[in-house]
Amino acid sequence: MKALRIALVVVVCLAALGFYGMRHFARDKHTLLELKAMVGQGDLGQAFQRMDSIGGFQNPVINLSYQRWKKKLVARFITHSEVLENTSGNTVVNDVSNIYRAYWRSELMKTDPAARTDSTLYHALADYMLDNGLTALTRDSLERTIKNDVELGRILSEQGFKTRFMLRNGIQEVLIWNQENRVPYTVALPKDTVLTTVVFITDYALNGYDDYATFGSAQVGGWAVQESATLYCNRDQYDLGSEEFEVSYLKHETLHFTDLNAYPNLSAADLEYRAKVIELMYCTEATMQDRIAQFVREADGSDRSHSHPYANHALMTALSDMLFQRGFEQDLAVWSSIPVEAINRAAAALYAASEATLRQDPERAEVI
Repeated sequence: MKALRIALVVVVCLAALGFYGMRHFARDKHTLLELKAMVGQGDLGQAFQRMDSIGGFQNPVINLSYQRWKKKLVARFITHSEVLENTSGNTVVNDVSNIYRAYWRSELMKTDPAARTDSTLYHALADYMLDNGLTALTRDSLERTIKNDVELGRILSEQGFKTRFMLRNGIQEVLIWNQENRVPYTVALPKDTVLTTVVFITDYALNGYDDYATFGSAQVGGWAVQESATLYCNRDQYDLGSEEFEVSYLKHETLHFTDLNAYPNLSAADLEYRAKVIELMYCTEATMQDRIAQFVREADGSDRSHSHPYANHALMTALSDMLFQRGFEQDLAVWSSIPVEAINRAAAALYAASEATLRQDPERAEVI
């Protein structure tokens, strides 16, 4: 009988803990995803400040995941105790990757984005190229031109690797890969049906600062090349039969190069705004609430140069005004009460409004 009573007490306690934890699951999950989005956008210093105020989560499953993730972040960015691993089988690529990772580790920890600088990165790259005889340029010539990334791109190309250099959220970054596969697609958009080629990248040696900062939970999904009507896709990010690929990648990215051709001066934030509007025009029940949640979670209207968070904020503010007649609605429960078709129609109205503005002046830079 005593053993039975003990067993019953254990069962009751576990049930109570489970019920208590489930009550906080959605809230804790949302907060953890907010933290990861903050890190993925380059706000690592602020993310650590918020982690200090949080301590831990009440849901045990979320808390376990959080504590493991935080431990890795601390080893990488605070104590520098992480052992860096090679990113490829090529020495030059590994060395360049480590130069970028050292730069990201330093710059991402700055709480003031205005304090960021790329001078240390470019000095380190110049020293590496010259010390290892990888360039015929003199130091003076290299230091004058290194920021255009042409010479580093040439060196990595000679090693058999492809590159894309970008400036995102005030951070210099590079994607390096050596395996890709080209597939033709036909993409239907509101104005056009576009024939395009998708280049699927299947093996990254280095995948940008957000992948590095979040241990892979945030990555560049892809990008558009205007001149060749070509899309580049991070193959590992997508199920090619999913709505996420068909809408959030294929339609989103295809609109980019049609916009780049039709409206050549449009800012990066405005390009992202229109592409995200397109997503919400075509999303169904399968993905709508996930997209809304991500746009709300990753919205920040404080800096137009941070194109994705700025576009998220502009889009969700405009939708909130149309659907609720108030400012930016952040409560996901409120969004989940709105029929998908209503969000589709509101997004279509926003697209039509931006399109009308741009047709009046195709050379303008901003619609939001």
